[in-house]
Amino acid sequence: GAELWSTPSCGHTAGGIAARSTPSTPGRQDTCVMPVTLEAIDITLIALYFVGMAAVGIIFWARGGGDGGGQDEAESFFLAGRSMRWPAVGLSLFVSNVGSEHLLGLAGSASATGVACAYFEWSAALHLLLLGWLFAPVYLRCGIATLPEYLGRRYGPRLRRWLSLISLVLYLLTKLSVSIYSAATVLTSVFGWPRWIAAAGLVGLTACYTAVGGLAAVIVTDVAQSVVMLVGAVTMTAVGFGRVGGMSGLRSEPPPSLTSEEWSRFFHIYKPPDDPSFPTLGMLLGQHVAGVWYWCLDQAIVQRVLSTRTVHHAKASCLLAGFLKITPMFLMAYPGIIARKLFDAELYPANGIATPNQAFPLLLQHTLPPGLLGLNLAAAVAACMSSLDSVFTAAASLFCLDLYRGWLRPAASPHEVVRVGQAFCALLAVLTLLWLPIIDVLSDQIFLYKEAVMAYLAPPIVSVYLLGVLWRRANATGAAASFAVGYTLGFGRMAGEVWCKLHPPRPGSAADALFVRLHFLYAGLLLCLACLATHAAVSWAAQGADGGEGRAVDETLLAKCSCGGEGGRRAAPAPKDPAP
Repeated sequence: GAELWSTPSCGHTAGGIAARSTPSTPGRQDTCVMPVTLEAIDITLIALYFVGMAAVGIIFWARGGGDGGGQDEAESFFLAGRSMRWPAVGLSLFVSNVGSEHLLGLAGSASATGVACAYFEWSAALHLLLLGWLFAPVYLRCGIATLPEYLGRRYGPRLRRWLSLISLVLYLLTKLSVSIYSAATVLTSVFGWPRWIAAAGLVGLTACYTAVGGLAAVIVTDVAQSVVMLVGAVTMTAVGFGRVGGMSGLRSEPPPSLTSEEWSRFFHIYKPPDDPSFPTLGMLLGQHVAGVWYWCLDQAIVQRVLSTRTVHHAKASCLLAGFLKITPMFLMAYPGIIARKLFDAELYPANGIATPNQAFPLLLQHTLPPGLLGLNLAAAVAACMSSLDSVFTAAASLFCLDLYRGWLRPAASPHEVVRVGQAFCALLAVLTLLWLPIIDVLSDQIFLYKEAVMAYLAPPIVSVYLLGVLWRRANATGAAASFAVGYTLGFGRMAGEVWCKLHPPRPGSAADALFVRLHFLYAGLLLCLACLATHAAVSWAAQGADGGEGRAVDETLLAKCSCGGEGGRRAAPAPKDPAP
């Protein structure tokens, strides 16, 4: 693993988690980007950023982040005392999503295919409205601390434990590993640092200020990180457009590797249904499955909304984040197209391996003057750490509140729960570092890797929550069946895709149709429909088979916590699930 991950990867991925458009050789030397020497002003800006982030954790620790007592201590650590206002939460929602995989991945995908990848960003505005106006009122009026806690009261404690475990696996496979992989790639490409050192430093610092400061420290640092990231992205975009002569200069002549017709398609959102990367039909139909999970049903994102003072603050924060999600197309995708225009020979050599993920590092090195280079490097680190801290706090909440106190040790004191959460952050950091070499084996285009994994593993979660909120007859038996069918098919699709990459099937065979030609967005939609159908059919057939548990919880929870209830007040936290 260490040898495999010691140098940057420069391959290219076209489809799902295991697809590659060009051969990849583990451990090959990367000649795409040569390390640079920073000026004093760049070093100063980066140092000030790291000192500031460390200071936030120390300040919140000194103010009593771990010295309280009783229930208030755990609520303060995991939910910031449920006291946050909408501007801070809205900015935190935005930067928790826009991580280093966006700076690296969106620029890389745009350099390969154009602006079509920005549809993922624009569709997030719809999902944020769904969060603010459908799910958030339910969550806040129920007084839950974690999303699996809702499932525990809606379907019973078994589903709560299942979702907590599955969410932790998803975090490890996607959010944590993808964020640190992207940031380490940037730092390795620009500075020539060994990836292990870059990754360990970023994970260690983020885990430290998250563990000592809790969610309040995370949201405060997210506000600062959002400013750094947006300023850095704006400056890079402005300098890039200046280098190519503005939008007209960018579109005027294609780079040498593309025809005029191919280059014109880079500026169109629409892609045909059989496009290997971003088919518009697949994005319109299948992308919303992973999007609803990511924005409405994932603890790492929704935990910010749970920390707001009222439902009104929650809705306002979702609106702010939705407006901010319009910007990545212009601040992250267009810089990738600019990199294709300026560095076509480096990214797509005539007789070499395509290296789209190097678009962002190339822009950093060859377009930015001293000062702006340091600012944008700090922005890249800010993007990584804002994503990492959101997942660390969410994972600690899931493990401590749903598994440790809810299952393993129900009598644990709030002080003990906080200490376990801090230790779990450290454990998660180690596990993340151990998984990073596997990503190099699975895929070379990090943005599509993350989207594909979410498309395969999110459908069962979407099914149980959506029917749980909207359909009173949905019960625990149907939810368990949906989980069983969904994850059997989802993990089967992932395994089949990797197997077909290693052992290409015969063209036209069933394996070729299911695991090679079927795009992950279409596969995700089919998986979601299968989960919804299973959940509905089994729930209808098993009415009363679960002892009335599903219906009893439904009457006490949904009747009082529906979207048509009172808007501004938050219910007191509901009693915990009975110990199994």
